[in-house]
Amino acid sequence: MVSPHELLSTIEAALLGPSPPTATQRIELMHAIRSSLPALRTLLSYPSPKASDRSQVQSKEIRLPDSSPITLDDMDVQIALKLSDDLNLNEIECVRLLVSANKEWVLLGREPLEIFRLAAGLWYMERRDLITSLYTLLRAVVLDQGLDADLVADIQKHLEDLFISGLRQRLIMLIKELNREEPAGFGGPNAECYVLDFRGAIVQRRAVVSRERLSLSHCLVLSVLVMQMSPKDVKDVFETLKDCAAEVDSDATVQLQITFSHLFSLVIAFMSDALSTVPNKASMLSVDASFRYEFHELVMTIGNNSNVEGFVDGVRLAWTVHLMLTQDQSTSRNTILGASSKDLANIYSCLELVCSNNVFHFFLARVLQAAAYQNDDEDMVYMYSGYMHKLMMCFLSHPLSRDKVKEMKEKAMSALSPYSLSGSDDFRDDTFSDPWQVTQMGCQPFVSLLELVSEIYQKEPELLYGNEELWTFVNFAGEDHTNIRTLVAFLRLLSTLASDEEGASKVFELLQGKMFRSIGWSTLFDCLSIYEDKFKQSLQTSGAMLPEFQEGYAQALVAYLDVLKKVVENGNPIERKKWFPDIEPLFKLLSYENVPPYLKGALRNAITAFIKVSPVLKDTIWNYLEQYDLPVVVGPSVGSGGKHVASQVYDMQFELNEVEARRERYPSTVSFLNLVNALIAEERDVSDRGRRFGGIFRFVYDHVFGPFPQRAYGDLSEKWQLILACLQHFRMVLSMYDIKDEDISSAVDMSQPSAMAHIFPLENQLPVLELLKDFMSGKIVFRNIMSIILLGVNTIVNERSSQTYGQLLEKAVHLSLEIVILVMEKDLFLADFWRPLYQPLDIILCQDHNQIVALLEYVRYDFLPQIQHCSIKIMSILSSRMVGLVQLLLKSSAAKCLIEDFATCLELRFDEYQVIENTKDDVGILILQLLIDNIGRPAPNIMHLLLRFDVDIPVEQTVLQPKVHYSCLKVILDNLEKLSKPDINALLHEFGFQLLYELCLDPLTSGPVMDLLSTKKYQFFSKHLETIGVAPLPKRSINQALRISSLHQRAWLLKLLALELHLADMAVSTHRETCLAILFQIFVQCSDEIFGSPNGSQTNDADANRAGNRTFNKRKALELLEIVQFRSPDRALKYPQFLSSLKYDTKVDDILRNSATSEMGGVYYYSERGDRLIDLDAFHDKLWQTFAQVGSHFNEAEKVELRESIQQLLRWGWRYNKNLEEQAAQLHMLTGWSQIVEVPISRRMSLLEDRSQILFELLGASLSASASPDCSLKMAVILSHVALTCMAKLRDERFSCPGGVDSDSVTCFDIISVKQLSNGACHSILFKLMMAILRNESSEALRRRQYALLLSYFQYCRSILDPDIPASVLHFLLHEEQDGDEELDLQKIDKEQAELERANFSIIRKEAEAIIDLVTKDAMQGSEAGKAISFYVLDAFISIDQEKFFLNQLQSRGVLRSCLMEISNFSCKDGGCSLESLQRLCTLEAQISLLLRISHNYGKHGAQILLSMGALEHLASCRAKSLPTKASSRWAGSNMGRDRAGEADKQRLLVMPILRLVSSLTSLVDSSEFLEVKNKIVREVIDFVKAHQSIFDQIFVEDVTGADELTLEQINLVVSMVGKVWPYEENDEYGLSQKLFAMMHVLFRLDGVSSSFIHSSESIENLKKLELVVFQLCFSLSSYLYFLITKKLLRLRVLDGPGDPSEPGQQQQLTLNLLLDLLSLVTAALERAGEEKFLLLNKIQDINELSRHDVDEIINACMRQDCISSYDNIRKRRYIAMLEMCHMAGNRDQLIALLLQLAERVLNILLIHFQDDNTDSRDLSLLCGNLHAILERIEQLREEKIGHGLKSFQRLVSTLKEMSIRKMALQV
Repeated sequence: MVSPHELLSTIEAALLGPSPPTATQRIELMHAIRSSLPALRTLLSYPSPKASDRSQVQSKEIRLPDSSPITLDDMDVQIALKLSDDLNLNEIECVRLLVSANKEWVLLGREPLEIFRLAAGLWYMERRDLITSLYTLLRAVVLDQGLDADLVADIQKHLEDLFISGLRQRLIMLIKELNREEPAGFGGPNAECYVLDFRGAIVQRRAVVSRERLSLSHCLVLSVLVMQMSPKDVKDVFETLKDCAAEVDSDATVQLQITFSHLFSLVIAFMSDALSTVPNKASMLSVDASFRYEFHELVMTIGNNSNVEGFVDGVRLAWTVHLMLTQDQSTSRNTILGASSKDLANIYSCLELVCSNNVFHFFLARVLQAAAYQNDDEDMVYMYSGYMHKLMMCFLSHPLSRDKVKEMKEKAMSALSPYSLSGSDDFRDDTFSDPWQVTQMGCQPFVSLLELVSEIYQKEPELLYGNEELWTFVNFAGEDHTNIRTLVAFLRLLSTLASDEEGASKVFELLQGKMFRSIGWSTLFDCLSIYEDKFKQSLQTSGAMLPEFQEGYAQALVAYLDVLKKVVENGNPIERKKWFPDIEPLFKLLSYENVPPYLKGALRNAITAFIKVSPVLKDTIWNYLEQYDLPVVVGPSVGSGGKHVASQVYDMQFELNEVEARRERYPSTVSFLNLVNALIAEERDVSDRGRRFGGIFRFVYDHVFGPFPQRAYGDLSEKWQLILACLQHFRMVLSMYDIKDEDISSAVDMSQPSAMAHIFPLENQLPVLELLKDFMSGKIVFRNIMSIILLGVNTIVNERSSQTYGQLLEKAVHLSLEIVILVMEKDLFLADFWRPLYQPLDIILCQDHNQIVALLEYVRYDFLPQIQHCSIKIMSILSSRMVGLVQLLLKSSAAKCLIEDFATCLELRFDEYQVIENTKDDVGILILQLLIDNIGRPAPNIMHLLLRFDVDIPVEQTVLQPKVHYSCLKVILDNLEKLSKPDINALLHEFGFQLLYELCLDPLTSGPVMDLLSTKKYQFFSKHLETIGVAPLPKRSINQALRISSLHQRAWLLKLLALELHLADMAVSTHRETCLAILFQIFVQCSDEIFGSPNGSQTNDADANRAGNRTFNKRKALELLEIVQFRSPDRALKYPQFLSSLKYDTKVDDILRNSATSEMGGVYYYSERGDRLIDLDAFHDKLWQTFAQVGSHFNEAEKVELRESIQQLLRWGWRYNKNLEEQAAQLHMLTGWSQIVEVPISRRMSLLEDRSQILFELLGASLSASASPDCSLKMAVILSHVALTCMAKLRDERFSCPGGVDSDSVTCFDIISVKQLSNGACHSILFKLMMAILRNESSEALRRRQYALLLSYFQYCRSILDPDIPASVLHFLLHEEQDGDEELDLQKIDKEQAELERANFSIIRKEAEAIIDLVTKDAMQGSEAGKAISFYVLDAFISIDQEKFFLNQLQSRGVLRSCLMEISNFSCKDGGCSLESLQRLCTLEAQISLLLRISHNYGKHGAQILLSMGALEHLASCRAKSLPTKASSRWAGSNMGRDRAGEADKQRLLVMPILRLVSSLTSLVDSSEFLEVKNKIVREVIDFVKAHQSIFDQIFVEDVTGADELTLEQINLVVSMVGKVWPYEENDEYGLSQKLFAMMHVLFRLDGVSSSFIHSSESIENLKKLELVVFQLCFSLSSYLYFLITKKLLRLRVLDGPGDPSEPGQQQQLTLNLLLDLLSLVTAALERAGEEKFLLLNKIQDINELSRHDVDEIINACMRQDCISSYDNIRKRRYIAMLEMCHMAGNRDQLIALLLQLAERVLNILLIHFQDDNTDSRDLSLLCGNLHAILERIEQLREEKIGHGLKSFQRLVSTLKEMSIRKMALQV
């Protein structure tokens, strides 16, 4: 069985939605109904208390059905028993209530009374849901809601079964039971009187029960239309009606409505029974003779209670009509069931009784005009009116009753018709509330009959359609009127009949013709003319008084004018222009004193109806008003010092204060204000900003609205009509007129005293400024408006429900709030000029906190949504202005109520079932926008308050508990969790997700909100990825608005999930589990074993079970991308042919080109999402304004075509807005998708399995999508960024720890088991990337990203194995593990690498023409950033060129020559400080890199090509323009007052690439024969060196011992370059040789290299790298020395000479002793490196034996803590440690190889000297001792430690050792 709430939700979703229910909804509906039939059959029947159950509860242990045992404490027992006693409910059921209440609201920490009230409120909520479910089902069957007939029939069948089983009797019994003072009803004498509703607000139990009775009564009414009442049902309802009527109080609205329900249940029962034409469902009541007799006796029994008798009269009338109709039916069937004379006698007796009691007056005054009736449920009132229509039409059309009506008419006509009627000077209005009607007309049933018929059709005008019986009655009723009262009543009936266009035409024709002798339009206008002539004659007669206006005639004229007003208002817009050509007579009586004010009111009301007939007629009305109506004479303002008018003038002021005020009725003033308001509203010329209406404004301001609280009012409805007219005038003043700058300074004289600063002559006053000054100084209008608002919501609700003027009061409050908003839109601007005399309105309001509270509490008023809108807007304005608003609300004790009121308003909006077209009128959107707008404002702000943050402490310390406190947060979370009614609440869901995202982004609210959302209940709504995430988008042609919102919903959801993945603290279990759940949803599989957490495992198991029903073929991330892949709608403007032919399309372009908003004179506005859309109203006005100037000469046909063209433009504007919104939504979702992909890839990749495959699929999908023709340029940019991230992560992923292994151990095989994609996958990526680059619509910005992706791809393909781990290290490690198979593994990898490179080359070559054209175009013509990356792409192409193909392509396109020319022409005018210069530097570096790549990749051929093109000359030319000179060197590191780091960066950008390129070209010297080197190559290099002597000098003077890696590389390049060419320079005038020798002296000394490391603050590994670079420099120097010794036959001295070489003037000479020091240093380094490498390799082999602590120490020593986190498992840690040790071993291996070469070079130099006979033998023998010791150390080196072959090296050592021994022997 479904719960009541689930039942109601299912029923409402299926039956109340904006679209027909789907097949699924229908199935769910039928299932829910069938499951709930027992509960509906025994409606509100609950198990009663039992002694055994009471004892069980008192035992404190209880078991509920389908539940484990529950242990209760003393308080639980006490509350459960109290619930049982107060609600007459079984004790076990009470425990269930407590359990349910604890699920809905956290009960911990609450008081017992509060818990009791919550549980009781929950019980009443269940009852309400069940009753509402029944009501909704009945309503679906009875009312035509457009539902499928089969569905309605199924529901009706179930309902009929329910009524057959006794449901209607149950309804009747419940209505009686609930009205008793006992636990099952209102409660016993000791029962708790209050309960807590769903929002936690206290409500009276009696009020809740009364609403239940009313709902049940409505169900009873509807049940009659589903299934006819039985005789017993009729009797029971009749008795219940009499009971209810006897108890009813005139002020008890709900009691009256319940009574009305019973009355109309019987009316409907009798009418539907009598009119039944369905076979097998003939009249049930008429065939039961005993019932007819018994019920007639009951009805005819006269009681003593007049109130009861009135309702019984209503039943008698329905019973009489029933008898008449059934008597006709029985006669037609030739039976005797009703044809007897007794039945006729019953009919006549009953008819006589109801007419004599004037039942018509009762229906009119006590039912239809009652506030309780008018405020009842709209559907019920509609049904009541419909059956009143049927009742009266049957009554008026039946022969028996028609005779009675004739009799009543004759009686009424024969009555005297006095001209002065009792109370007749009370102005009559449409409410028929005058005393004369109640008293005098009470004895005239015919008049009451006319007015009752009028009232029925006034409420439901559609019942007039095709109602021939009514028009027949009208023709009868309009004949031969001899009585004023009947005439007035008949005319009022005609005014009602003119409520629609058809009726207005009929009434006009009726009164225009000769249908009635004395009733017609001519009578009206003749009478007006007669009175005008009489008054004129009296005025012309000296001393004569104006004749008295007879009241009866005045009332008749009022009725005539009311008919005229309705006919003109509702007549056909074209036909009515011809109906009344002369309306001047309507004005002629307005100025006479003796004309009753209510007649003047009727005249002005009729005149008002003519305003909209035509613009010409509007101007005529203005003229007639100025000619005939009373003047508006405004005296001097109070305090102005002026004198009052001496003689009294009869003007509007006099009539108001002297005539109407004495009568306490104000019809003339009300009508005057309504008339001028209507006229002003139609004014289009507002250039004078209302100055010409200043007199009217002052009259309203000073004399009408100002003193209204002090006036007496005979009719409160009239009071509020007067106030409404004033408020409408003020609203027009504020909304119609703008303020100009010159008005501001002239409106207030700041030099005058504050009391006089606002006094200005009337002609200088602007109404809008005067009104603003009033508000900004807290004057009379402000005080009066606030007095209306301060009535409060409770008062307004009570008056609205119980008083006939309630709706007028409601409108007054609405207008007051609108005026406050209009003032707030203007006051801040004015306050800047008018302070301190005038303050912004919020400052004025702060003077009384109750005013602010009153304004804001109207969010609770749900009778009129517009009032809620205004209250929310005021809250938005105040929250943006008042920093202390929250403290003010807390201080005034209104905060809690406001929190609940806003939450209730939002929840009711979520529960709506109708689509709100205009989002600006959506209270839910307004509240959510209010919350979003306040997020960034100072805390605590109104958002914190409404979401229940703790504002008494720092809000970031709040622990959010939505289940404890009812607030907007609870409503939002509950609805986002369900996402029900997506077609209705789509925008609410969208803004709800946006709100949560913004809250998580805000630094103050992020912590509490993310902690809440990470709980298991929500998990950041990741479950919705399965629902809305991958659901198909709604079709654009069906519901584009829903499609747009659906995209935005997904976007905010994805961004919210990405934010959690980005910011989550993985050490917190809830966040960890949430991240795992999100990752699983997005990528299907994830691993939580690294946590070792049982919770994590459970989460994964649950997720796995959830996903078990879906296929794993496609990941959610890819499905989400597919959702957003569709062609964006076209927004292009296609001009109508008419405009294009006239060349007016440029004018439209000018309008659209102006980007200003409509407020600033443009045609755009910004939507709630921030999209800039076309304001169609402003666009329409601009178009007409533009074409009005040029279209005056058009003929009629052209004007029609122009109008059609404008309509086409407006339709295009509407489509443009929708399409623009859809494009923005598409981009927004794609942005969200990119975040949900990139964030996990960047931060949470370790939690995923099969990472490479995931990245490959995402990369491929992104590239495919970006290459698609449906992909826009903006989308392609986003997709390319995602692809870049995936590619970068793929590169990182190759060498990360392999997953999918349960063991904690790692092996060296893991290093080569890299997660490199297969060659086929790589080919697929490259092919898709080529297609994306070559897409039709592209931009340089997009191509830059694509080029970067291409470069990243090449880098990914370049090395399958980690390049930092030498092959020798891998060979050794794999040999130890695999017993010799390592060669096959490495060979296979090398083979795959070669195949991949060939395939890459082949793929690019296929598209070579297009791709090279595109890249070279960007390289030659693009921006500096585009040029740089384009050259790098060309560099990459060269790197894979295996056939010199790309080199030829570049040469043929002139790229290389152009590149060299740009290098030659390079200049850096601003010193390289600007962004443009830095970008140019980057381009230069890229160009040099390309040239360097050519030189390296093509070897001697490439270098020769570059040299043949004059590369060195171009580089030299570059220096001539921009390279720093010796005096001003920016490239060489001179800071020149600038930051050294910036200069070093420029040096890296320019010096290093140039040096590398020159060094590469210099390599041709090595590849040439000795005799060929003295050629052009050497000379060009030497010339280059000489040309840049300053750079080389500064590099040479760098301190080698303290240099960093970059500087050492520079020095090495210079040394290598100079060392190769300088030996050929015969003249060493630059001293470069000496500088090289000086560097040797520094580096070859034993302490030279050591000092480079001892004094460095670098880490150990960085020092190892520096050591490697230093020895490379030593090797370059030794190579230069070796060249001099072998080629130039240089010989070194053996020992150092006398003196210190460091002293000035001492020549630094190299000696063999210095080389011996170098050899010793190299030997020590070899020993150390070999030992370190050996230890590292052993440690790598034992890595699985190390503890976590030891592993972490290795990681810390390598400074790689950033690679691991606290929750990474031991296997990953071991892998990282092993990888780092492999890198270290590789470094040592590289160093060893270099040291062996260096040692060999030194040994060869020594050997040459030992073999040279010219060497001093004596000195050699002295050297041999040290040399022998070093050589013995070298001989101790072993291959197993060194890892390199030493045979040839050892032979050289042995030879030198032997020679040294001989030298020592000779010396001895």
